[in-house]
Amino acid sequence: MSRPDFSTRGKRAEVRSLDLVLLAAAALALALAVTSAAGAWGDLRRAAADLEQARRETLDAADRTRALQGRKGPDAVLSSRAFLTAEAPPPRVLADLESILPGDVRLVTLTLDYGERLVLGMQLAARHAASYDQFLQGLQQSALFADVRPGEEIRDGGVRAQVQAEYRVGRR
Repeated sequence: MSRPDFSTRGKRAEVRSLDLVLLAAAALALALAVTSAAGAWGDLRRAAADLEQARRETLDAADRTRALQGRKGPDAVLSSRAFLTAEAPPPRVLADLESILPGDVRLVTLTLDYGERLVLGMQLAARHAASYDQFLQGLQQSALFADVRPGEEIRDGGVRAQVQAEYRVGRR
């Protein structure tokens, strides 16, 4: 018969090979997690730096744009003309104008003055004065046109008239 052990020393647990394998796997998983976390922190720092650089570039571009818009020399007029020509080509302006033109009002001549603003000069002919008045009202109420200035009118049953207006770019 075996005798019970009443000693004060504790018994050391046996270390099995499965325990060692699990301990090694846990250590490997911990090392991979630390490596992954370090990589993620590095990515975060790079993304934050890229974001800050993009913000600086955006602010610089906005400052340059404001500076160019404030210039009133030949370059400013040229850049304004180029912008207006690209944003409001004649076919688009004509289509927008025709969208408010009543059926019995016709455009005799149209001039487009691309400067700091796009100014339209129109000569119109209408069979009825009411149609011409409807066109003027539509032109004044349209978000696409501003500073509408009727000019010389000849009313003799029909109407022949001159009108000047500014085309507003980007109001579609």
